[in-house]
Amino acid sequence: MTFEPLTPERRRELTRRHLLEAAAIVFARDGFHGATLDDVASYAGFTKGAVYSNFKSKDDLFLALLDDRAESQFAMVAEVLESGPHERVEQFPRVRDLLEATVFSDDSFSALYLEFVLYARRNPVARAKLIESLRRERAVIESLIAREHGLVRGAPPHAVRALAEFSRSVFSGLGLTRLVDPDAVTTETIEVTLDMLYASMGPERDSAADPKAD
Repeated sequence: MTFEPLTPERRRELTRRHLLEAAAIVFARDGFHGATLDDVASYAGFTKGAVYSNFKSKDDLFLALLDDRAESQFAMVAEVLESGPHERVEQFPRVRDLLEATVFSDDSFSALYLEFVLYARRNPVARAKLIESLRRERAVIESLIAREHGLVRGAPPHAVRALAEFSRSVFSGLGLTRLVDPDAVTTETIEVTLDMLYASMGPERDSAADPKAD
């Protein structure tokens, strides 16, 4: 068993993590506008000063939560892509199951995200920060797509950046659709969407190029 000394850096890391976990609960419960930094601090068992020592504002706290959530989801996607066969027939159901368990399993966060988008639309500072967050997401998706294309014969049929933005926008849109009509986003819907995305990525995986292929 490894032991990490509780250095000042480690203490700050743990405090930040605890605040993010508390913020996720408070924001989901009260909404972006309804939640306050006092509420987050109280729920986490810290003073408001502890919040401000880690985040400049409620906007920054929310965006940090958004980035943290995206980082966690992308890490799971990367693990699925890297830990199994790259042939579509085997990779497809694993990606579908992961999306159903993550992206399409938390309507409360989709509602929270929509609330912040509408707020940022009317707040230039918040909008600029949200744009940067979305660009970071797109960059991660680009890297995942580029890596997978390393196992495909031939060049990508479309610009990787465009494919990344298309993928991000489609799944974000489906998440928002679930808020209004949950029955519209079914397993079949996700499968059709993935089928279209796989087709847009180019030819099928080349088993000879896949070092993990049998």
